[in-house]
Amino acid sequence: MSDSELLVAVLARFARLLPAAHEMPHILEQLMRSAIDVLEPAGATVALSAQLSSAETDPFSGIPAELLDLEVCQRDCARGPGVVAHTCGAPVTITDIGNYGDMWPEYADLAGQHRISSVAAIPMRLDDTEAGVLSLYSRQPRRWSGRDLSVAALLAGMATGHIVTANLVQRQQRVTEQLQHALNSRIVVEQAKGVIAHARRTTPDAAFELIRAHARRNRVTVRAVAHGIVELGLRI
Repeated sequence: MSDSELLVAVLARFARLLPAAHEMPHILEQLMRSAIDVLEPAGATVALSAQLSSAETDPFSGIPAELLDLEVCQRDCARGPGVVAHTCGAPVTITDIGNYGDMWPEYADLAGQHRISSVAAIPMRLDDTEAGVLSLYSRQPRRWSGRDLSVAALLAGMATGHIVTANLVQRQQRVTEQLQHALNSRIVVEQAKGVIAHARRTTPDAAFELIRAHARRNRVTVRAVAHGIVELGLRI
């Protein structure tokens, strides 16, 4: 398979994520594997922007996992090629990391321990969205070509698009769940009003006041009292 054919195949595979992939780890793994398949670096990492990191999402991903040490080092020291790429919004390429020992001593030393000589850090951006930085690593000094950077930027942009879509879907799901919860609560309360109105031979409005007063006295929600009336036979 030629380079062009391989690129088309990888892009087609990556594009198929759009309708179905809503999990951040899967999107990032596909980004790194796609970059490795096409550009053949020794490995790749992704450092997510702070606004996308959460308790449920790891801030860093890497293939192989040992390269995560380089991302943790940049975070802890607040310097390194990925930090510069994220700050400037432009790719940063390093042919020989050993030459940057004065600028990034901790990073250069750690890269040497992992037998990494070269790195290319590419911002993951789409319009106004800054998703993070994709970093590619080589164990030999490598002059990253314009094609390398263009392909990496294309893959990073596609991944950012997937991330934006996934976040929109997740937000919509949360809104739908909240609306469904509110609707369910309203139905239970209406049912409880009917039960109490019938038992007390009063109006639904008066029954609701009885339910609300009971909830206040016991420091629970109206919905909890309504659930007790409908599901557990509570009478007030």
